[in-house]
Amino acid sequence: MKCKICGQNSGKYIVCQEHRNTKYKDICKIHGNAWFINRQCQKCKELKNALYLISDNKDRFGNVIDKNHFLYTYKNRLTHLTRRYQAKYMKRISGTSGIYGIFHNNTCLYVGQSINITNRIKQHKENFKTAKYHLNGLRLHKKRISISKIPHKVEYKYYEMARAYNAYELSYKTLFVVSRLSDDFEYNELLTYAEQAMIESYKPKYNHIAARPTRKENLNYK
Repeated sequence: MKCKICGQNSGKYIVCQEHRNTKYKDICKIHGNAWFINRQCQKCKELKNALYLISDNKDRFGNVIDKNHFLYTYKNRLTHLTRRYQAKYMKRISGTSGIYGIFHNNTCLYVGQSINITNRIKQHKENFKTAKYHLNGLRLHKKRISISKIPHKVEYKYYEMARAYNAYELSYKTLFVVSRLSDDFEYNELLTYAEQAMIESYKPKYNHIAARPTRKENLNYK
């Protein structure tokens, strides 16, 4: 194999020994074109860091979570990070805002956040169907498919699930109902703390990154 940076022989490695800590461009299965260091996508590396966890009774900015803090009402659920504790709050899917889970039998496959869980689940089902049709079409021509190398029509996680499961085998649950707050920033923060808490509790198979705000309003916040 030739080194991605200098083009010299690197044996079985993607970069040679001299450039093992040097940035280079490659294709990430999740982010597409991205910077890598030693086969590690730097965007993935950054996003795997769990920021939205309560530590020492403080939020991610170091503020104490007292009775006046917007997280206080939910503190027990945001700190008891076990499936056994959280399972009693599981509900059927509805149009509420909060955190949902996708399951195969008792295995949690994916955890996400939404301001309308019912609508978001509909999107997941459509994307899963698209990935399934795409993979089935490719199988007509190839017996073995590397999903990291095909041009994706939907996000990578849908191909992972579609390769392993059928739509009728999946179930959907509301894991954490989040009430709307008057302050948009606090509301988005609360959703993301709740998502990270459910990721820690249910350990979903296809959440490759830690929780981050996903709503458009969050783009204005640092």
